[in-house]
Amino acid sequence: VMASQRLTFGADQEVRPQGLPNSSSNKGDPNGAEGSSSNRKRRPRKRRGNKSKNKELKERMQKYERGLDRTDESKPKLETKEIRDKKLKRNLLANEKVVSRAAEHTARAEILMTQDAGYLEAEGMEKTWRFKQDQLKKEVDVRTKQKMFSLDLDKFGPYALDFTLDGRYMLLGGRKGHISLMEWQKFKLETEFHVQETIRDVAFLHNQAMYAVAQKKYTYIYDNDGLELHCLRNHSDVNKLAFLPYHFLMVTVGMTGWLKYQDVSTGTIIAQHRTKLGQCHVMAQNPANAVMCLGHKNGTVTLWSPSITQPLVKMLCHRGPLRALAVSRDGKHMATSALDGRVKIWDLRNYKELHSYFSIRPAASLDISQKGMLALGCGSHVQIWKDAFQTKQKDPYMVHEMPGHTISRVKFCPYEDILGVSSSKGFQSVVVPGAGEPNFDSFEHNLFATRKQARERLVNRLLEKLPPEMISLDSDLVGSVDEAPLAVKQAERLEEAKRRKAEELANKKEKNKARGRNTAGKRWRRKRGNVMDERTAQRREKIAKIHNARKLAREDSKRKEKGMAKDALARFKML
Repeated sequence: VMASQRLTFGADQEVRPQGLPNSSSNKGDPNGAEGSSSNRKRRPRKRRGNKSKNKELKERMQKYERGLDRTDESKPKLETKEIRDKKLKRNLLANEKVVSRAAEHTARAEILMTQDAGYLEAEGMEKTWRFKQDQLKKEVDVRTKQKMFSLDLDKFGPYALDFTLDGRYMLLGGRKGHISLMEWQKFKLETEFHVQETIRDVAFLHNQAMYAVAQKKYTYIYDNDGLELHCLRNHSDVNKLAFLPYHFLMVTVGMTGWLKYQDVSTGTIIAQHRTKLGQCHVMAQNPANAVMCLGHKNGTVTLWSPSITQPLVKMLCHRGPLRALAVSRDGKHMATSALDGRVKIWDLRNYKELHSYFSIRPAASLDISQKGMLALGCGSHVQIWKDAFQTKQKDPYMVHEMPGHTISRVKFCPYEDILGVSSSKGFQSVVVPGAGEPNFDSFEHNLFATRKQARERLVNRLLEKLPPEMISLDSDLVGSVDEAPLAVKQAERLEEAKRRKAEELANKKEKNKARGRNTAGKRWRRKRGNVMDERTAQRREKIAKIHNARKLAREDSKRKEKGMAKDALARFKML
C-alpha cells in the first residue's frame, strides 16, 4: 500500500514518500545495481537564458573596457609568452584580471539600475504641451505634490537662482538685496537676510556652507548662517558668477570685461584675462571640460581657459547681443539666445549650427537638464523642449505660463524632475517628468549623506582637486598616448632643452660686487643723482664752486713755480 502512494502535480511532477525505492531506476536489476545513481551518467543541465544574459553583459562591459577588448574573442589578448621576467608577467596578468573584474562589476551594477526616467505620453490627438501643472498635480504621488510650490516675493525681485550639486539646497538672491538659503525639499529655511545693496548674481561654491554673492561693487562670500566670510575687492562690478567643482575655482565676469579665476581653497587669483569685447552679461561653463563660454554684445561666443590669455574659440552665433547661453552635460551641444528672438542649437564638436527655434520673446534664460531637456524663459512663458539636440522638434514638450511675472532665471534641479523658475515676483517650481537623472552615483553626489560622510567627501575632493592647467577643449588629452616616432620625440626634447637654456641665459642676473665702483653707497648715489630737486641743485652748485676754486689755486701755484706773473684778469674772476 505504501509503495503505491503518490501525489501527482501535473503531468510530469510527482512527490513520493521518503524512504521508498525508486522503481524507475531499478528496471532490469532487482538489486538496483544496474540503474543506480553511481553507475548512471548524468547529463549536464542546460541553464536557460544564459546566452542572452552573457551577451547583454558583454555589450555593457564594452563601455567600461580600457586598453584591450576582453569581451571580443576574435581580438588578440595580452601576450605574455615573450616576456622573460616572471615577476613582470605575473603583475601584468594580475592587472588584467583586476581591470576585467572592475569592468564586469560595473556592468553588473548597471544592470541592477532598474530606475528609468518617465515621460509624458499623449494619446491620439492630444499634445503633451497642453498638460497644465494643475492637471499633473492630481495624478502624481504625494512626495511630488509637496515639491510643487511657489513663493510670493514681489518686493525685492527679480531673483537669481542656484541649486547645490546634489539638489538639496536652493539659494535665492533678489535684485534689491534679499538673500534666502533653504533646504527646499523639507521646506526648512537655513538663513535669510538683507544686504541693502544691489545683487546681480548668486552661486554656491563646493557645498551649501559657502556661497558667493555679486553685489553692487564687490563680490562677497557668506556662510550658511549669513555671516560674511570674505570681501573680494579684486572682483568688482561682477555680473555673472560660476564655480568649477573639480578645480575649486570661482569664475567671475562683469562690467570691466575681465574674466577672473580665483582658487577658493587657497584664496589666490589663478588667472585674469581681458576679453576686449566690453561688458559681459552672459556666462556658462561646459560641464565636460570646465571651459568657460562667454556671450557678448556683438553676437559672438568666446571659449576660455585659465592657462591661455586668448580665447580658445571665437564663434559668431547671432547678429544681435546675446541674452542667454547653456551647454549640455556631455559638452557636445550648446544653446544660445539673442535679441533677434531666435534660439540656436550648436554642435561643439565641429562648431556648426544644427537648427534653430523662434521664441515668443527673446529668451532671457536657458538651461539644460541632466537628461538633455532644454528650458527657455521668455517673458512670462516657460518652454521645455525634449530631444531638441537630436532633431528639430515641431512642438515643445511642456509649456508653463506665469501671467504678470517677468522670468529672470530657469534652472533644473539635479536628480529631480523639477524646474526652478525665478521671476520678478518670487519663485515657482515646475514638475517636468523625465528631466532628472534617476540613477545617481553615490561616490559622486550622495543624496543621503550624513554630516560625517559630507565632511569626508569634502576632504577627498580637496585632495583630488585638479590643477587649472588641465582645462582644455579636448577632455581626453590627459592620459592619451603620444604616438610620434622616437626620432621626432628626441628632436622635440633637444629643441625644448635649447629653448630653456636660452631663456635661463637671458634671465640670468649679474652678481653685484661689493668692491670698487659698485658698492652699495655708489649705487645709491648714482640712483640719487637722477632725482632733481632744490636740495640737489644747491649741492651741485656748491660742488662746482669748490672745483673752480681748486682749479684756480693749482694754476696760480704753477705760475709761481715758473716765475711768471699772476694773471691780470684773475681779480675779475668770480669764485
